[in-house]
Amino acid sequence: MRVATLIAGSVIALLAVPAHATTVSVQINATVEYNQVSFGNFGNVNPGDNVLVQFNVDSNDFLNSGSFNTRGYVIDQSSFVLVMGSVVSGLQNPFPAGVTPYFVLRESDPVADGFFLSTGPDLPVPLPLNEPGGLDPFFGLRIEVGYNGSELSSLDILDATGTHDFTNLTSFYTVVADAFAEPIGLIFDSLTISAPVSVEAGTWGNIKALYR
Repeated sequence: MRVATLIAGSVIALLAVPAHATTVSVQINATVEYNQVSFGNFGNVNPGDNVLVQFNVDSNDFLNSGSFNTRGYVIDQSSFVLVMGSVVSGLQNPFPAGVTPYFVLRESDPVADGFFLSTGPDLPVPLPLNEPGGLDPFFGLRIEVGYNGSELSSLDILDATGTHDFTNLTSFYTVVADAFAEPIGLIFDSLTISAPVSVEAGTWGNIKALYR
């Protein structure tokens, strides 16, 4: 009885502690489908080049939409990198004042799940890159990936860890934009969300593991 009391007390204490923030890594892989840019660094991108987009977010730093079942996680701007073949770029630096880059999860919205980049939690918006455009001051990266309603179980990014590929995929819209034009097309391959596993993440599985 004494042991059971101690265990129950420990579980209650753990549940009473607020969940600690976890740094989450997001990696998106794709391939260049076509490139119509003939100037600057992006002029060196070639069809068939491998594409990597990678950045970090904080599991506790997010903004919920007031209109849709979506949640935007604030992207750590210093961690953001876009690699297309031999070309490496980042977000516009300095980033536009008063604007925040988000990695957004959509779950049952209304029946579909997915991910997108944006400057808010509601709808996809290209994120400005640190490469001068021809029509806009800077090129923008648009990534929107849709899945059927069984892909995500919640808007908690820690519940979305793992690799999301073509299984359950319903659509993708992945381009480098220049105002209304889409001069670089990308073919989506996979999106991987990874995070360290710890008791601070606050899952029942972690708590139960302490008492096996």
